[in-house]
Order: sequence, then structure tokens, then C-alpha cells
Amino acid sequence: PAPQGRSRPLAAAKPRVLVVGGCDVDQRIDLMRALADRFSFAAAGSAPELEPAFRRAGMPYHVYPLRRGLSPLGDLRSFWRLARLVRQLRPEIVHTFDTKPSVWGRLAARLAGAPIVVGTLPGLGSLYTTARAGIVRRIYERLQRWSSAASDATVFQNGDDLRQFVAAGIVPERRASIIPGSGVRTDVLAPGAVSAATRRRLRREWGAGGSAVVVTMVSRVMRSKGVLDFAAAADAVRREQPATVFVLAGPLDRDSLDRLSDDELDRVRRSVLWIGPRSDIPAILRASDIFVLPSYYREGIPRSLLEAAAMALPIVTTRSPGCSAAVEHDRTGLLVPLKDPVALAEAVARLVADPRLRRRLGDAARGDACRRFDLDVVADQVGSLYDDLLQRGGYPARPHTRANGESRGAAPQPDPAGVRPTCNA
Repeated sequence: PAPQGRSRPLAAAKPRVLVVGGCDVDQRIDLMRALADRFSFAAAGSAPELEPAFRRAGMPYHVYPLRRGLSPLGDLRSFWRLARLVRQLRPEIVHTFDTKPSVWGRLAARLAGAPIVVGTLPGLGSLYTTARAGIVRRIYERLQRWSSAASDATVFQNGDDLRQFVAAGIVPERRASIIPGSGVRTDVLAPGAVSAATRRRLRREWGAGGSAVVVTMVSRVMRSKGVLDFAAAADAVRREQPATVFVLAGPLDRDSLDRLSDDELDRVRRSVLWIGPRSDIPAILRASDIFVLPSYYREGIPRSLLEAAAMALPIVTTRSPGCSAAVEHDRTGLLVPLKDPVALAEAVARLVADPRLRRRLGDAARGDACRRFDLDVVADQVGSLYDDLLQRGGYPARPHTRANGESRGAAPQPDPAGVRPTCNA
């Protein structure tokens, strides 16, 4: 029920939702726009440079301080700033995303009297893949237990993460649910949405001749994303199929617990074409023939896999929880064991040598992306969760419809700054 003194919205009013994230909270803009006919959104994030993107989307954006890693004083500042923001905006729902925002954002929202608090945990991250993170992980789990107890719902992106946290007593089972990601624009991320001329231009830049097969990985450059395995597989495949081109797109993550050493980065540069952070991901995928993500990072549902699937690319990825939730072995892609560059190379070589298999897997991947991970499909699940929690709290029931059967809104505009910051607070 709504706290004393807070008026419930009229049936005709849109419930107000504050979305809290870190420096990449703009990844939720499409989801917010897809639900904007039913809810009124504002966002809070840690990057001031994201304000123009939210302004173009017609949504208020508020900045609060947030530091990566263990920072007790910094975390306290985040907590109090978010609590003040919730008191100021008085949203009916606070929905947090990512690791630290889903701890401090949920606790702050509850302290500030938000009627409904929801947290989405998109993966468990390097805390669950790096041995030296043990102490930090224990602190995080205690904080996560408190914030989950203070929440009306905790959303996971795959069943393995949900079962692990429920079994450990971190999240109450009755308040846990699964929503597979934040949705992808399968109308924008589609092979036909990128011109053949753009595909040819990029392939020329990469030195990929007409018959060359381009194998691409899009990821932050860090150990647990499998970057070293990708480099090793590239060396192995090219020994048998020298015309194959391996492309790595993504920023270097020097702040990660499992960052690469300078020697390891030199090894990557010798083995693959590292093109750095890019904002033209649909074009890069259109210019590729195979997508690879050899991650053993505890992904939720890797967005890069969903984008590659939407672009009808065959995928090679690992049997880690989030990756295997997005790819079905031998139907939409090939799954390989974690930390196994030999198996990775064999799977890539199989696809390089068999264009018919590439087409079969890619077509099935595109179908899955449209049926399971499309923005409208995911938005309907999020909207239904909001509606259910609002009704439980005594708010008026609302019809579950899109205004005039409209589409999800205008296509996202390119960021004039060129490259959107990428990180994981």
C-alpha cells in the first residue's frame, strides 16, 4: 500500500517510474519509450553526458555520484543522493538496474517511501568469476540480501542466477522473476536495415576480400569476457583457413577486477583486428559472417548476443548461464565449454567451412530474437510486472494496450558524440 501522506494516482494518470542505473542507464531508453504510453518515466544515472540522449527521448534525467569498486564513503553519497531524489520526484515505482545501483538504489527508495521497489540484476559479473573477489562478494551478497528484502520484486535475466540467489537465501523466491533482458529493436537490428554498400566498405577497411569469412566479437576487453580465448582461437583457425578475418570491437576495461596485462593486450593485438569502441554496432554485425562471445563472465543475457541474433548471425558462445539462455546449441548457434580455446577454434572453423550451416543457424537466431527478445515482447513483460505490483498496492487497474496500436516510437537517433560510454558499475 502507498505510504501515509502519498496520494494514489487517478485511473487516468500514468504511474510515475524512476529508472536508476549507472553510467550506461541509457541502454534502458528504448524500453522506457516502449512503455511511455502507459507509464511516465524519469531516469537517474552516474554519467552527466547521457543527458542529451534522455532529452531527445523526452524524459527527465538526473545525475547522482557512483563509483565502481569498494568505496564506502562514495556509496554512502550515492545512497543519500538517491534517497533525496526519490523524495523529490515521488515516483510510484523505482526500478533499479545493475549491481551497485540495485543495492543502494533499492535501499534508498525504500527509505524515501517509494510505494513499489523493483531491482533487475543483469548478471552476477566478475564478482563470481574472479577468485580474488571473495571478500567483496561476501559483502555484496549481504547488501543484496538487505536490498532484496526491501524490494517488491527482484528480476533476473536467466534461471541459473535466480536459482543460485534463491538457494543462497539472498532473494525470497516469492519475489523473484525472470525477464530476458531489456529487449532489442529487431526492426532496427535487421540485416536489411544496413546497406550492402556499408557492409562492403567495412569489409574493405578490415582487409576482408570477397570470399573471406569475418568472425566478430563485440565486448569490453577484459579477461572473463574470453578475449584471450578469442585471440588463441583466431591463431588456430587461421593456420588452416588463412583468409579468415577476426575483428574485436569494444573498449578496454582497465578498472575491472580481471583486467588484462599489457603483455596480454599486445598478444590480442597481434592475433585479431581490434577496432576499439564503436557506436555503429548494427553495421559491424552486418559486415560480419560469424559472431563469437567466449565469455565466462556471469552474464545475465548478453545484449551483444541478442543483437547478433537479430542480425541473423550464427553464434559461437559458451555454456555459461546467460550465454546458454540466449543460444540453443546446433539450432541458433554452437555452445562450447568455458575457457576452452581449442573447442572454440573447432566450432568457429566448422562454421567458416560451412556456409549452409551459417545460414541455417543465423535464420533460426533471427527468429528467436523476434519471438523471445524483441523490445515489444520484453516491454510487455515489464509492463505486466508493474501493473501487477500496482494492483497489489491498491492502485487502479489499467488497460494493457498500446495507444492506437502504435509502434514503439521513433528509431533511436545516433549519438552525436560518436561513442557512448560503456561500463559496469
